[in-house]
Formats: sequence, structure tokens, C-alpha cells
Amino acid sequence: MDTDYQVIGKRLQDARENHGLTLEDISSSTKIQVRYLQAIETGQIGKLPGPFYVKAFIRQYANTVSLDPNTILDNPENASNDSSAATDEYSQRQPSDPDSLFSGEMHANSDWQDDTQNNESENKKLSKNSVRVGADRIPRAGMNLTMPMSRRFWNKFRVFAWIIGLVVLAFGLWVIIGKVHPSSVSQSQVSSSSTKVAKSKKSAAEKKSTSSSSSSSSSADTQSLSKPQFQSNTSTMTFYDTTDHTIQIEASNASWTTINVDGTLQFSSTIPAGGEQDTTLTKDQQQVTIHIGNPYNTKILFDGKDTQFMSGSSVQITNIIIKREKTAQ
Repeated sequence: MDTDYQVIGKRLQDARENHGLTLEDISSSTKIQVRYLQAIETGQIGKLPGPFYVKAFIRQYANTVSLDPNTILDNPENASNDSSAATDEYSQRQPSDPDSLFSGEMHANSDWQDDTQNNESENKKLSKNSVRVGADRIPRAGMNLTMPMSRRFWNKFRVFAWIIGLVVLAFGLWVIIGKVHPSSVSQSQVSSSSTKVAKSKKSAAEKKSTSSSSSSSSSADTQSLSKPQFQSNTSTMTFYDTTDHTIQIEASNASWTTINVDGTLQFSSTIPAGGEQDTTLTKDQQQVTIHIGNPYNTKILFDGKDTQFMSGSSVQITNIIIKREKTAQ
């Protein structure tokens, strides 16, 4: 049987008006938007978000206006009777005689006073026979929480006395051991100091030997980069060694850059502002040629050290050559 949503909407609207409620009141209570409530009352179910929400919204609406959702969905014709009955029941609950309200209030106050007196007597009983409630929220009977002040003080004093006694005992043992074996203690300290001095001297000698060997090896294999030599817009720097080197190009502003290693193009693009480009010159390679379009905002580093390729030049340098010489300069 098809549900007549127009009849249902009319019944809901009548019930709402009987209760003196507006659509905004229903919306505030049910959290259903007013436009959906209007669609329900006019039977325009197609305006609701989807089929699932139709009966769900109707049930919420019906509960708010004291209608039985099942009755209004199954037999909307009988829902009006339910609405009238609910309204009559609500009216019957209101007292017609103002004096009855006052008498009811007095009766409630009397009951409240009796409950208060009963609670006070129960609290007195509990204070005389307290119980402990554990972490599991289960009361443990027979454990009186009240403890005399003198007993609590005595418990704390015993703990403090134990701590003081342990400290005194440890100090006494330390004094006794120092008096019985003073010579052995001093001898062990002297021998320990001698061992440390010997190790320190040996370590210093080893470091000095290592430093000497590394410096001699470095001077034999590596020579620092020479100062730039200028010809037109080209800066040339040389070195002599048999090791690999890293050449790093850093651009503080965007700069078009090309890198050739032994005549082979390795890089050709724009280095963005704040960017960098690295290339490696192996021990078998001889020369790196770099062309930069923005030399004033570009830095070239040779093994992490600034080459200062434009230092001393009176013209703008755009070509940089770093090459390995066959003989030391």
C-alpha cells in the first residue's frame, strides 16, 4: 500500500499547531532544516535528501509533537486521534486549582526535609564506621579510615629515622674502609694517574705522527687551486694533483649555466635563485669549462672553497676554466 505523505504532512502540521510550535521550534529540537520540514508538511517528499531520510525525518517530527511514528506511517488517518489524545492528556496533567500547586510544593518541601534529615543521620553512622573504597571502586568493610594524629606522626617518624640510619651506616663504612686500607687506596690512585699520563703521552705522539704523515701525503698528492688568470672575459685557474675534485656552482639569483668536462657537455640549464649544481672532476679528467650568464650573483667552489674567479678582473667574467696541469706550477 502506497504511503500518502500529504495526509501524513497534514497530520504533523496539525499536531504542531495544536502544541503551539513553529517550524523553527521543530527544527531546533530535531536538527532538521526548516525547508525539509516544510516539504514534509506539504507532502513534497522529493525535496528531501534521499529515500532513507523520508521516514527517519517523519519519525523525528512525530516524536517531537507527541505522535506515534509507527501509527502515523502505517495508518495516517488515525494519527489525528492520537494527537488529540496526547493534547488532552497534557491538559489533564495541568492542575486547575492554584492552591493545589502550593500544597504540592509544600508536600515536596516536607519530603525534601525528611530526606535531608535521613541523609544526615546516615552520614553520622558512616563517619563512625568508615570503609575504604579501593581503586576497583569496591568498598572494603572493617577498615576504619580514621587514624589518630599521634599514630600518623609516629609512622612518618619511623620512615625518616630509617633513612637517617642508612645514611649514617654508609658514612661509617666509608670511614672504616679508608682507615684500614689508606696505603692501598693511595697506591691505586697513583698507579691510575701514572697510567693515564702514559696513555696521554702515547696518544699525543700517535696524533703527531699521523698528522705528519697526512700532511706529507697531502703535499705530495694535492696542490691548491691557483689564483685566476684573466684573458678577455675568461678566468683560468690551474692545479696539479692526482685526486678527484668537486666543483659546486651556487646561484643567489637565477643564472643560465653550462658545464663541459673535457669537451663533453655535462649540464646546460638555468640554476634557480638559491639553487646549486655540482660536478665531479675525476683524477682521469683534465679540465672543466663553465659558462655563466649572471656572474655577479654566482659563486664557484672548488672542494668547498670559494674560487673568487672574478677577483682582480676589470671586466665581467662569463667563462671559467679549471684545469689540471701535468707539472707543478
